[in-house]
Amino acid sequence: MTGSVRQLSVVLVDDHRLFRESLGALLSVHEGIEVVAEGSNGEEAVRLARQHRPDVVLLDVEMPGQSVLTSLVEIRGASPTTKVVVLTMHENTPLARQLLLRGASAYLIKTIGHHELVAAIRASTEHEQDLVTLSVSRSGLAGLTSPAAPMLSDREVEVLSLVARACSNAGIATELRITEGTVKRHLSNINSKLGSTSRLDAVRRATRARLLPPTLDD
Repeated sequence: MTGSVRQLSVVLVDDHRLFRESLGALLSVHEGIEVVAEGSNGEEAVRLARQHRPDVVLLDVEMPGQSVLTSLVEIRGASPTTKVVVLTMHENTPLARQLLLRGASAYLIKTIGHHELVAAIRASTEHEQDLVTLSVSRSGLAGLTSPAAPMLSDREVEVLSLVARACSNAGIATELRITEGTVKRHLSNINSKLGSTSRLDAVRRATRARLLPPTLDD
């Protein structure tokens, strides 16, 4: 069947070098798959997508720097024809919903085999049908089929909106009539959901992921 397999260019982005190298070696044995570049964070994923215009970006969820939601949106902006296949160690169906709604072509757990990964890569580039590939547990399906919910709760959006206005924890507590301890708990939950490392980082990630209206200059 040599010559009948469509040639696909792939950018591989993961912050673990050994995983990248191992996965790159596995993909290279499959006819028609070429890893054209590798990156270690979301910012590099965007830059490499803009530079190489690959058919597919394989994107890890948990990496230093900007959130995977932000990276996905920016990759699709930098190279609209590029498909994004998301890889993760931990199932998170609410996040999977957000990624799929923003255009991810696949959401895959890293326990799958490389043949399954290649099948998902090829399926993502089939333009005849707008389909997605999922690798989730049976129990995780509930998170995908339940009524849509934002990644941040209404209260978390309120807290983060006040953070964007440079309000202190005490000011937020007064404004929302809650305790400072509750504010801190909301901020901790926000950081956990967004993968942010500071208040400003949380606002930046949420704004880029369109979870907040634009409030700060990037």
